[in-house]
Amino acid sequence: MQVQEINTGTYCFDNQLLFEALKQVGNDNVQGEYYLPDVIEILKKQEYVVSAYKMDHEEEALGVNDRIALAEAAKLMRSRINKKHMQNGVTFIDPTTTYIDSDVEIGSDTVIESGVVIKGKTVIGEDCFIGSNSEISNSEIGNQVQVKSSTIVDSKMSDNSNIGPYSHLRPNSTIGNSVHIGNFVEIKNATIDQDTKVGHLTYIGDADLGKNINVGCGTIFVNYDGKNKHRTTVGDNVFVGCNANLIAPITIEENVYIAAGSTITNDVPTDSMAIARARQENKANYFNRLPH
Repeated sequence: MQVQEINTGTYCFDNQLLFEALKQVGNDNVQGEYYLPDVIEILKKQEYVVSAYKMDHEEEALGVNDRIALAEAAKLMRSRINKKHMQNGVTFIDPTTTYIDSDVEIGSDTVIESGVVIKGKTVIGEDCFIGSNSEISNSEIGNQVQVKSSTIVDSKMSDNSNIGPYSHLRPNSTIGNSVHIGNFVEIKNATIDQDTKVGHLTYIGDADLGKNINVGCGTIFVNYDGKNKHRTTVGDNVFVGCNANLIAPITIEENVYIAAGSTITNDVPTDSMAIARARQENKANYFNRLPH
């Protein structure tokens, strides 16, 4: 009968016994080399217990000697991780193109689309949607959160919030309940409280935003003066018009309107409107003076 077993080259020793046995290993062979398996025979002759461990699955003993073998082993591990999550109630649209680290936790009824990468100590709640080509690293995602083709790093999204497509949460960002982060938005080292909306094409860096704020398209939180970073604080119920520049450090108190196109350099008190832009001037009959 053919032998159906192999020696994988993996050993577990009592280190004191091993070191003593190694002193007795010789090189009396054709190659003149010292062979570790000779220790087994030495220990058996000394009547120590020596036994073999049989693995249940041959892939557990795969050798990794080049990049091809490494890719095959990584594929096997990804498959095991994804199967574990599917058994716990997570839906994968295409498990073969989804990459999840072993320490990631995902709640039941969450849907993971293709091309998703989830890394580190990330925790994702229940009934979430993680859209295609999203990348989440070392972040906390609450329940019923939607992430559409976006990147989240070292940040937190609370229940019922959503982001994307094509937006980026950089480290130390905290998004409150029911916050809407639209497309092409970048947020860094900022807190945004519940029910606030940041629709599109906006940069928020080093800022603290309150509840029920609307941040208009093209708004920039200007946090860097060329040497130092500064913070901006925005109170509850603030409306920021499109293409506004908020130059830190400033505080915008609650119940404030910021007119579209304004560059705000000073604090804005509560219950007021701030407008900081050049007055429009219309020059009559000017068109005909220009060459065309």
